[in-house]
Amino acid sequence: MQAAQLETDFDSAMPRARAGRAVAVITLSLIAILATGVAYLRPSLTLFPSKTATSTSPLHSDYRVVGVDFVSPSTGWLVVDFVSGDYAVIHTTDGGTTWTRQLTAPSGGRSKFAKFFDASVGVVALIGSEPVLHRTSDGGQSWVSRPATKQPATVLSWSFVDSDHGWMLVAPQGAGVLLPERLYRTEDGGLSWSDLGRPVPGPDQAFQANFSSLTTGWLTTASSGPFAYRSQDSGATWSRAPLPAPSTGWPAGGQFFVAVRPTSGQGVVASVVHFPNLVGRTGVGGKIRAYPPLTVRAFDGGRPRTYIYTTLLDQVATGPWAKDSPPNQTELGTTDGGKSWSNVTVPSTMGAIGYFDAADWWWVGEGMWAGSADGGASWTEPRDIGVIEALPGSLQMTDREHAWFAGLSGARPMLESTDDAGLHWTLQTLPLLEDGPTPNQLGGRVHPGRDTTS
Repeated sequence: MQAAQLETDFDSAMPRARAGRAVAVITLSLIAILATGVAYLRPSLTLFPSKTATSTSPLHSDYRVVGVDFVSPSTGWLVVDFVSGDYAVIHTTDGGTTWTRQLTAPSGGRSKFAKFFDASVGVVALIGSEPVLHRTSDGGQSWVSRPATKQPATVLSWSFVDSDHGWMLVAPQGAGVLLPERLYRTEDGGLSWSDLGRPVPGPDQAFQANFSSLTTGWLTTASSGPFAYRSQDSGATWSRAPLPAPSTGWPAGGQFFVAVRPTSGQGVVASVVHFPNLVGRTGVGGKIRAYPPLTVRAFDGGRPRTYIYTTLLDQVATGPWAKDSPPNQTELGTTDGGKSWSNVTVPSTMGAIGYFDAADWWWVGEGMWAGSADGGASWTEPRDIGVIEALPGSLQMTDREHAWFAGLSGARPMLESTDDAGLHWTLQTLPLLEDGPTPNQLGGRVHPGRDTTS
């Protein structure tokens, strides 16, 4: 658990609609949209003006992999964060032997959404900024920038199930404040968006929308009860799906944080966290403010503080945000779309979790590997596979044989891969990159250990 700086006025005036806004309250620092309409971006150009760079800029290895997305054993993309606040997308077509740097833009430390559907089509976007979707149809050689709304808003989450169908949860802005969140849907790859309205009634709040199919979606919410919001009509309407209580039962009163995300097919994983109502300045209770990360305002020794926690879903999909899990957390999973649920365990709170289908999960951490055949309810005994420490959220499986995860060897970013169901792993050094865009990088071949152009 990380305690943020001491807050001077815990109960200062904040509009109800702003309370608990995921990312928007924490990371709101808007970037300008390039031009109205569609801007066509070529690899030799930067996405946004960043800073002046020259071909003599030093090469760095001090960047962090924040996204891994392979569509086949040979073709994949990594999203990396630089210390400057810029991010980049790099691409391989030979299983990681060589890399091409394709896209660079400032992010201000915001989270990224990246999804590639095949060797040609993919989308990249920021969370916590104005709604702009970046799309490629030629494997990343060129990108189109598509503003998603005409009204000022901040993106809370993106979700796509194929190259055409996607959803965007946003917090609109009005008169200098953030208004209640609204859900938008596209059926043409982001060219146009339909406003589906508020997914949950107040005072409940939605932080993320994640879809597993064209019709079925799940929300991450804060509400008065231990239930998950689910849609079965493409996000048009949402209903509460009750979750099974632990053996001790659900606590009464307070606020429930319910993070829900599909894994694969009919698989879904959920983290349920209960916070009692605040009782003066006694240190009892907390108030959910944002996700991700799970940010809670409470009192500590009579002083207001902000705490940041890691949940199971941060291990599965994003993380790490903090070192400690939140109190009173219940972890659940289903392999049949929510008809039945079971308790989910993990071999360790460290490492990364990946999944091939709803039932088959892998965990890699501390040089060890373990597998689950029942959606995380039980695991094989961890075995030593002699790999580097996996970054949470980086383990991706494309089939039962092939998987990748990112890690660090000292300060150097690395990629581990397997092509025989985890029996043997290959360690690959990721390339040195310049921190910031330069014309000779964006589109040249990047080889491990050096940054060159063809």
